[in-house]
Amino acid sequence: MPFLPLLFLLLFAAALPAQMDLPPDFITRLDSMDIRFTAPLDSDFRETTLRNENRWLEDHYAMASRREKLELRFHLRPEHEGDRYYQLPHLAATTLAMNLGSNDEDAVTAVHSFGEEELALYGADWARMYTFRPKRSFSDKEQAQLIALYREGRGLAYTILLFDKAPETLEGRQLSLRFR
Repeated sequence: MPFLPLLFLLLFAAALPAQMDLPPDFITRLDSMDIRFTAPLDSDFRETTLRNENRWLEDHYAMASRREKLELRFHLRPEHEGDRYYQLPHLAATTLAMNLGSNDEDAVTAVHSFGEEELALYGADWARMYTFRPKRSFSDKEQAQLIALYREGRGLAYTILLFDKAPETLEGRQLSLRFR
């Protein structure tokens, strides 16, 4: 019987949901743009550091899962009046997708426009998903999906999903960032 309280404590602690520790600067960026980050707690995602800097995009946070064979990268771009893409999310996101995408002759980029229901889910005024083969200097994965979300007065939030073969969880991972 003396072990009963200890056993209860261990069972209770094991039942608590796991949390992912995010870097303070990423949390500050999320809060400043009023963005909700949904961590993939149901898998083995771990924070990653990029092997080398790429000239295409500064990632504010990156994580990868060995089990899902999926890498997630995040970039948050607050809206500023002096920005050349101010209130032009379609130009900013398309330019980024073209810069990240392969220039090989057989490379294809597909663009998906979201409907009103999906925009409401993301809390965004505008959103697009670009699917393409990434430049080798950006990633060694075969496929990339760039989810670009825009909210007026807040800015652009990018989620980049990198994989060779799409995992079953891909659709859920596309919802990692949402405006509040």
